[in-house]
Amino acid sequence: MSYVKLVSMTNKKNTVWIGLLAIIVIIAFGLVYVANRQSDAPKKEATTSSKQQGDQQAANQPTEQKQTDFQVFTDLIKAEKFDAASVTDLKVEELKAGTGDTIAETDTISANYSGWNAAGMIFDTTKKSADATPTPIEFPLSGVIPGWTKGLAGKKVGGIYKLMIPADMAYGDRAPSKDTSGPLAFVVEIVAKK
Repeated sequence: MSYVKLVSMTNKKNTVWIGLLAIIVIIAFGLVYVANRQSDAPKKEATTSSKQQGDQQAANQPTEQKQTDFQVFTDLIKAEKFDAASVTDLKVEELKAGTGDTIAETDTISANYSGWNAAGMIFDTTKKSADATPTPIEFPLSGVIPGWTKGLAGKKVGGIYKLMIPADMAYGDRAPSKDTSGPLAFVVEIVAKK
């Protein structure tokens, strides 16, 4: 056999071995990759499952627990428990006198507010956390619950008022939740007349 043929056969054998070795390495990497992905799947499922369980637990907690971050937007008053049976008529208390325009039932206003029920639980507010600045909302006074319409008509822009509203002038039978089904208390700051 000639030297050229021998080198040629050796190169072919080496090429075959190198090719086989490359295939084996690729298969090994592939198996390691698949194994790692499969071991990561339970971790992802566990993480997703834990998050879903946490979300479900939060949803199942009593409303008073979910609302603990809500704050009354002013330091003039605190949300406190009150005797629901004693709220039979609309009561309006001026906490701060307004100096602006007088509000009519047909006006659109911008206001900050906090509302709570007889248990002292704040169910809605324009101040969503302790460090947040309240964000006033704009609405026609004729388009809200009757206790707001009657209680704020005749009041002045810039004033802050506490409203004690009996159930029939609040949400009554149309209450969006059990937390708002009875008499309610609100503190409202009239920010502007539109």
